[in-house]
Amino acid sequence: MQRIQSGRLDIMIHGEATVEDLPVDGISAEDLTVAGVESFTPSNMSEPKLYPGDVIVGVTDGEIEFAELIYDKLDDAVLVVPLDSGSVTYVEDSVFTKRFYQGEIHIYDDITRATADWDTEFVESRIERPEISRAR
Repeated sequence: MQRIQSGRLDIMIHGEATVEDLPVDGISAEDLTVAGVESFTPSNMSEPKLYPGDVIVGVTDGEIEFAELIYDKLDDAVLVVPLDSGSVTYVEDSVFTKRFYQGEIHIYDDITRATADWDTEFVESRIERPEISRAR
C-alpha cells in the first residue's frame, strides 16, 4: 500500500486490488463497468493519478462517507458510480477534488477495466424515410 500525506491530504492507494478487497458487500466484478480509459489527476492536484475502473472510498471519523467507481473523466467533471446506488453520477471537478481534502481517501486501484457489454446489431430495415414525390 502506498500512502500520500501532505497537509490535509491523507490518501492510501491499494495497488492491484480486486472486488473482494473493497469495503463493500453485495457487488461482483460483473456489476462494474467503465466508459473511459484515460488517466487523470484531480483538478489542481499533482497526484494521485486515477483511472476509470478505480474505486475511491472516503472515510471521515472512521465512517465510510462514500464509495464510488470512477466511470469516466469529462472536461469539467468526473462521472462516478456510487456503489450503494449503481447509477452514474456527474461530479464537478471542484467538488470531486474537494473531497480529497475532507477526510481519509482510499483508492482501490484498477478494480475493473470492463466496458459495458452490449449485444447490438444494426437493422437497416427499421430506418424510416418519407416517400419521395416528384414535382411536376
